[in-house]
Amino acid sequence: MKVIGIHDGHNATASLLVDGKIKWVIQEERIKHEKNFDGFPSGSIKKILELEGVEPSEIDAVVLNGKHQPKPMSRLERIDAYKNLSGKKSGIKSTLKKVNKIADLYASLNNSHRLRHCENLGFEKNKISFVNHHKAHAATVYYANNNFDDDILVLTNDGSGDRVCATISIGRKGELDKIQEVHEDHSIALMYAMFTFLTGMVPLEHEYKIMGMAPYADMKGARKVADEFHSMFKVSDDGLTWEFIKGESIFQSKDFFENFMYLKRFDHLMAGLQVFVEEFLAAWVKAAIKHTGISKIALSGGIFMNVKANQTIMNLPEVEEVFIFPSCGDESNAIGVAYDYYARNGNFTKIEKLTDVYFGIELTNQEVKSAFDNYSFDSNYTVKYIEDIEDRCAEILAQGNVIARFKGREEFGARSLGNRAILGNPSSPEVIKTINELIKNRDFWMPFASSILDEDIDRYVHLNDKYESFYMIMTYDTKEEAKEIIGGIHPYDKTVRPQLVTKEQNESYWRLINNFKRLTGIGAVLNTSLNLHGLPLVYSPEDAFEVLEKSKLKYLAIENYLITKVD
Repeated sequence: MKVIGIHDGHNATASLLVDGKIKWVIQEERIKHEKNFDGFPSGSIKKILELEGVEPSEIDAVVLNGKHQPKPMSRLERIDAYKNLSGKKSGIKSTLKKVNKIADLYASLNNSHRLRHCENLGFEKNKISFVNHHKAHAATVYYANNNFDDDILVLTNDGSGDRVCATISIGRKGELDKIQEVHEDHSIALMYAMFTFLTGMVPLEHEYKIMGMAPYADMKGARKVADEFHSMFKVSDDGLTWEFIKGESIFQSKDFFENFMYLKRFDHLMAGLQVFVEEFLAAWVKAAIKHTGISKIALSGGIFMNVKANQTIMNLPEVEEVFIFPSCGDESNAIGVAYDYYARNGNFTKIEKLTDVYFGIELTNQEVKSAFDNYSFDSNYTVKYIEDIEDRCAEILAQGNVIARFKGREEFGARSLGNRAILGNPSSPEVIKTINELIKNRDFWMPFASSILDEDIDRYVHLNDKYESFYMIMTYDTKEEAKEIIGGIHPYDKTVRPQLVTKEQNESYWRLINNFKRLTGIGAVLNTSLNLHGLPLVYSPEDAFEVLEKSKLKYLAIENYLITKVD
């Protein structure tokens, strides 16, 4: 059975599931060269069909995320929508809420438009269906976790989807039973996005910057702000649901939050919001475990991109095991809807456990060389084929240089996992300044991450056997030995967001780090995504060449070719 899964909203994505195995997942932002592209992922779908070598008529089912998909917005339109959010007293409903309510009133018209997109690509109308947004989130993490022997507590939480912001379900013997939900009007994830906007950043894009700033703040000030956030919500007696009590809804409370921010220090606000979210989610998880008696949990939805909150949840004594879907925003629902359809119409036991997320395209050396020969460079470069490119990359890193790596299948999601990466020697904090000045232009307070060899992770990190840290979706406290990788940890609270690198998952990247360890004794490299600031992860060799041209980066290792900028 071949199932195409589609998310046609913010960070639009398409997937192909064949007989229970994820074959391809491609995010439209990579093809369009537009970060978090919002709309229908036509380019991704066409590319998947081409890569798989199938015609639309050979696809058994096409499944879309959400029964009510809001109108697509560009980045600027989304910012304007947040500008127009207004309080209850004004009597003016927010732009965002208007958009969502229109989707409710005219769902059939909206879905007809979505159906037309699918039919225009050649898919048969009777093969197209829709899955509830939060059901998709739950299916994504439950089936990827692949534990059908035990009862699993599945929690979803995000800004909004099909009028809901959070659900609690029980996964049992391949089926999901939803037992509770929270209306979108009370969304804490939306509140986090609103504060992202009110602090001068882009909502649904820069929330991680608040999380990165939080450890720097004085905790006394943060504590006061966090307590004020707690007072804005009334939690049910059983702890499973909540209501926002400072207005009709989060959607209409911009004026309230602007007044709340007045005369408060920005770092106290950021840290207080982060502390509140960590505590609120932890209390919700504890209540759900108490209510169901199930201590093995699975989490999905955009708020669980918050790696510090995930660490707080993981460390709860009530939690026996936790699985968080990598890059669990709405982009992952392209996978979830396919899982859901296959589980209902096929054999859920054939769904394969998630073992990596290298679901994208891979180039041949011939394609790389052809792209290089046909690209109009402004600077001078040398290009050299190197059989053991991983060993050469390790030498360049050991010499204190920064190198970009483009190798193997592209990784899915928001985090670089080594195949489309900018790498550095993590032994010096100066590497952060170097990368920012050369390429990234990241905010000065933001940490980078570390890719760590499986045999060395216990040397640097206080591990927790409740979770396997393959996907940079969780932070951990570090040990004294982590001073060796100081450039790849948070400079203030000394936590690390690791990618555990194994030979089984990614042999070539594992060999690169092993070679680096042989030269330096350090079993990790600093890893950040291969892109220019404000753009998505590179997709094509031309995208990688653009990074090389528009930055001060000197080295690009792309498949087995080393491209070096000539001074």
